[in-house]
Amino acid sequence: MRQCVLMSALLFALCGPSIDSGAIAEETGGWATGAAIGQQLAAPVSVSWSNLPLVRALKSLGTAQRMAVVLDRRVDPERPITLAIDQEPLGEAMEKIARHLKLGYCQFGPIAYFGPPAMARRLRTLAALRLEELRQLPSPATRKLLMMRSWHWDDLTEPRQLVDDLAAEAGVEIVGADKITHDLWPAADLPPLSWIDRLTLVAAQFELSFELDKTGRRAQLVAAPATVALSRSYRAGADAAAVARRWAKALPDARVVVDKNQIRIEGRLEDHEAAQQRLRGKPMEKTTVTAGKEVYQLSVENAALDQVVGQVAERLNLEFDWDRAAIDAAGIATDQLVTVKVHDASLDELVRAVLAGTGLAFRRDDRKISLYPARREPGKQ
Repeated sequence: MRQCVLMSALLFALCGPSIDSGAIAEETGGWATGAAIGQQLAAPVSVSWSNLPLVRALKSLGTAQRMAVVLDRRVDPERPITLAIDQEPLGEAMEKIARHLKLGYCQFGPIAYFGPPAMARRLRTLAALRLEELRQLPSPATRKLLMMRSWHWDDLTEPRQLVDDLAAEAGVEIVGADKITHDLWPAADLPPLSWIDRLTLVAAQFELSFELDKTGRRAQLVAAPATVALSRSYRAGADAAAVARRWAKALPDARVVVDKNQIRIEGRLEDHEAAQQRLRGKPMEKTTVTAGKEVYQLSVENAALDQVVGQVAERLNLEFDWDRAAIDAAGIATDQLVTVKVHDASLDELVRAVLAGTGLAFRRDDRKISLYPARREPGKQ
């Protein structure tokens, strides 16, 4: 019997720079989450394994890097691995490990997933498709399914029990749970994930996905489709045709179509992320003009909102706190395209310009900025 092996992480780096543990919210249990994930994936690591069981190798790496790891139930956890990696970024090291074992790897939020290559390619898009479905449902039905919760279960837990627990947690009838065949999984502690992502993570290991009904109170387990695709459009201006040709070449697995001055991409979530990378604006510059006063200038055109916010956070040493549940419930897309042109702006003016027209508002407490739907203040119903 194959087991689903899940490993979580502690508070030190294998080598290279580590993240200040004081910056990690207590409820994450010490896992790298949010912006810390990108920093950890960029941190250099070194490993030297000789005939080490895969489960032990991944556990040691995950523990050192504070990165939760999921090994798909279909992968033999005792499979030996011999591999040496010297001072390579963690993300590249994960990909090298997967290639070495002819497995797939994807970064599923705060979790490094290793499993069959076909599922690793589809996993994030499957979850994204369920999220898009959820955004079409009435707000009361979406709140429980968007709630971020850490996940724990004891040794020898049956995955069918995990599905039953998810159904009880959200008050959702899950039809077809008998498709989750008997298995026994080792104990696990995972960082906060939405209900949607947790069910996706279990179902995918049985080559399943699920469909929500119009009320959001019934989920039908179904066979995971062999191919998955998200369809999104991006404004590209007068040279849309030329841009589309470049994108089609760069994204061979996606369908790229020109529609007037827009480009429509039908592809995996990773294809859309690659397109958004290409839409990033010019680097932000910071200029001091008078003693005691800092002003900023920013020029971006048709760039993804979350990418711009991430760049602002990195460049200006800010912490952005997204009220994800409220934002998703309000149907506000965090990857919507924004155009920003500000010159000699204060910090508040800069953030206000980034959020203009997005449906989001903010509250700033020194270097921490809370983002939430504009129609309500944070903490208010």
